[in-house]
Amino acid sequence: MAQLDALCREFWGTSEAVVGIDELFKRVNAEDRSGMIEDWWASERDPQAYSFDFRIGEGPDARWISARGIGGDAGRVGEWVQAIFMDITERKRAEETERLLTAELAHRVSNMFTVAQALTSIVAREAKSAPLFAEDLSRRFGVLHEATALATRSQHGDHAHVAMGTLAERILAPYRDGANIDIDIEDAVAAPPGKVNDYAMIFHELATNSAKYGALSGGGMLQLQGRMEGGASRLIWKEGPAPSRAAKAEGTGFGSRLLKQTIERSLGGRFERTIDASGLRFEMVVPIA
Repeated sequence: MAQLDALCREFWGTSEAVVGIDELFKRVNAEDRSGMIEDWWASERDPQAYSFDFRIGEGPDARWISARGIGGDAGRVGEWVQAIFMDITERKRAEETERLLTAELAHRVSNMFTVAQALTSIVAREAKSAPLFAEDLSRRFGVLHEATALATRSQHGDHAHVAMGTLAERILAPYRDGANIDIDIEDAVAAPPGKVNDYAMIFHELATNSAKYGALSGGGMLQLQGRMEGGASRLIWKEGPAPSRAAKAEGTGFGSRLLKQTIERSLGGRFERTIDASGLRFEMVVPIA
């Protein structure tokens, strides 16, 4: 049995002062339960200071708890084993946010190198001379910078909506001479203040993958459509027949996780991506707040 003070009862989600230890174990997050139980019973035998972390509950609302105390007989008070439970949820969430930001930054830097390589390859195929090559490449990089700056300005204080068509045009403009690009997005489809960077990140990720494996790698057909439907924006990104290596674009790496997190968590939307003989189709639906 476990005797809980008022704060511990709040952690564990119970009004009972005395609760069976197995009942508490059932409330531990399924991913952490076996490790937490192992650590708990180990602390009963080992007369050393201990500290281990685990979650109570499931999903995004789960709370992170740190159990601390002295193991063995030194940690006993009569028949009871004494332990301290601390809520460390905010610290854990801050650490996770920092990890995500670091991973996102690394991914963006990698993407920019990929974009630079793709644009250089596209321009090299069309260049008639070294000066024209340099001029064309510089222009495309300039447009890419403008698109990135547009998203950054919105993120840092520009409170106006940005038309999704404008954002897509900016991001895809550097590829126009190397691919057949058709953008058809209604004026009503716009990124709200504070979310422009999210949409820019999505377009950049799709464009980067396409520059590696799809239509933007040279000579392909890309269609981007946007419509308002029943209080939600629907964006459809379609590419022509996928080249033999296009299956790689459907990977489960950080880029895919970034798309999932941005669309589902940040924007509250959903998406579907398919690659088959007809090419690639990416569709996302985001409710308008």
